[in-house]
Amino acid sequence: MRAKGFSILLPIVMAQALVLATPERGEAITRVNGNYFFEDTIAKGPEDSSNLFQGGVNLDIRPPTKKKLQARLSVRLNYTKSEEDSLLNVSPVGNLGIDLSGEAYTLNLQHSRFATVSSAAQLTETTLSRVALSLSPKDLPRISTSISRTESATGGTVTTSDSASFFGDYRYKWMNFRGGYSTDERTSGGQAGQKSSSVLLGLGGSREILPKTTLTGDFDYSRFSSESATGLETSTVGNAFRLSADTRPFAWLGFAGNFSRTVTDFDTQTATVGRTTQQFSEVTANLDPYPFLRLSGTLGNRRFNDAETLRSVDFTTVAANFNRRVREGVLLGVSGSRSQESDPDQGENVTDNFGANATMDLTPRVAVRLNASVNRSEVRSFVSTKGFDASGTPADRVLFEDRPAGFTFFDVVNNDLYTKNSAAIGDWVLTAHIVPVMEKYSINKSMQVNATPTDKTNLAFVYSSNASSERLDIGSIGNQSLNASLTYLANRRTSYGLSGTASLPESGIKAASATGTMAYRFRRGHQMSLNYGARQAVGRLEQTFSGTLGLVLRKRVNLEFIYSATQLFREEQTDFFRVRFSKSF
Repeated sequence: MRAKGFSILLPIVMAQALVLATPERGEAITRVNGNYFFEDTIAKGPEDSSNLFQGGVNLDIRPPTKKKLQARLSVRLNYTKSEEDSLLNVSPVGNLGIDLSGEAYTLNLQHSRFATVSSAAQLTETTLSRVALSLSPKDLPRISTSISRTESATGGTVTTSDSASFFGDYRYKWMNFRGGYSTDERTSGGQAGQKSSSVLLGLGGSREILPKTTLTGDFDYSRFSSESATGLETSTVGNAFRLSADTRPFAWLGFAGNFSRTVTDFDTQTATVGRTTQQFSEVTANLDPYPFLRLSGTLGNRRFNDAETLRSVDFTTVAANFNRRVREGVLLGVSGSRSQESDPDQGENVTDNFGANATMDLTPRVAVRLNASVNRSEVRSFVSTKGFDASGTPADRVLFEDRPAGFTFFDVVNNDLYTKNSAAIGDWVLTAHIVPVMEKYSINKSMQVNATPTDKTNLAFVYSSNASSERLDIGSIGNQSLNASLTYLANRRTSYGLSGTASLPESGIKAASATGTMAYRFRRGHQMSLNYGARQAVGRLEQTFSGTLGLVLRKRVNLEFIYSATQLFREEQTDFFRVRFSKSF
């Protein structure tokens, strides 16, 4: 450790001399500030360990510029040594950054080389180079572009990522035009990786066409293509159009309309996968006869792909919402809605929702919120006749009596599936019956309690449950979850915290976790924090511990200790320790 420290003293002394030689006052001077540091990290895992030492100088240099131009140069002189390399990894420019900004542009240049070690004792060395330019001239298109390369070396494997992007937009009156292109290529271990690129074009805008009436529209074209390491190429092309209008002729009456259509084409190197279409349109009316009551109605249509069939679903929704303070400290809310969907193939689906919530201030220090909702749905099974050899009414089945064994016929009236047992006339077998309607209830309940027992204590508790069944049962529990937290501020310098969660599914794996924290602020700016966490699941207990200690030795001189451990008292325990000394100037 001592040899490492002496090896880095020279650049630190040079940096300190540069600071002392720089004038502190004056109008056109170069301002320099920054810090120098020593940092040693030790990580131990069940099978490996790493020791990483770093030290260097960070400089922030601001040369004198004109009023409309700002410039900043960030330099880091960094020395790194790890156990895997017997020589010092000398990086003359550990971090070089240049920022230039004017009235209508910003330019950023960055080159970084740094090393990190994870809590699992895995050492990673990373090199990042990036150039970014942004132009925003007045009344002209805005443009932003960037090019970057990242190289990461972990365990002898080098991963490289090259990316570039370009984006521009132009606003003319109430219209906005935009376009962009980006590309990314990734390689690992010298092997070809994945390549991808995307193109985006669009335009949109919003305008008040009449008093209290706004029309908004938008159109997007996008194309994404990628090539895997095996050479398989895929592409996705999408077109999206959206149009909406909103008007409120009176304070108590409003109307809104929305229309959207999205078409996506998928294509691979071997064959065209297909096209998906989604179209949505609706008109909604809102009526507010009283400040605490809202009534609404919606008419709409949805079109989408389902089992290679383009379905068209009409829907209507009526809803009512009531929220009012019924007495001092008690707020009551009630809501209800009914939705109906129908299409020629599936029939009609009905969904009812009812909910109630209440917020009550039991005392000046205790508040409770209760929520309950019930959902009832009638879902008719949708059957695509394309999956069978033939379909029709029961009388149509005689047309296929001469078909061979295995031939299928679907009865669209009774929802019965018949299969020919042999080529003989009338040799049909009823192989399946599809229940057209399924009724299902879901019940959700929750309770939240917020309390401040004392001026220094805060308590929060949340309980929720959700269940589903074929019959309505308000008292059903189903899946449950619990969350609780307690914070205590002992004094201005000391605070404690406890929190816990529990997941109790009706069927499945139960899990629980707890966390404890403690923070203490010493005099002169010293700080300490401790954290402990435990999680119980699948009969296994996992524990973690972490702590930090920050000391201010003197003005602008800091010493920091960080320690963390996982899987405490087990063979797979990992330990992570870091000490850092820094002085700013």
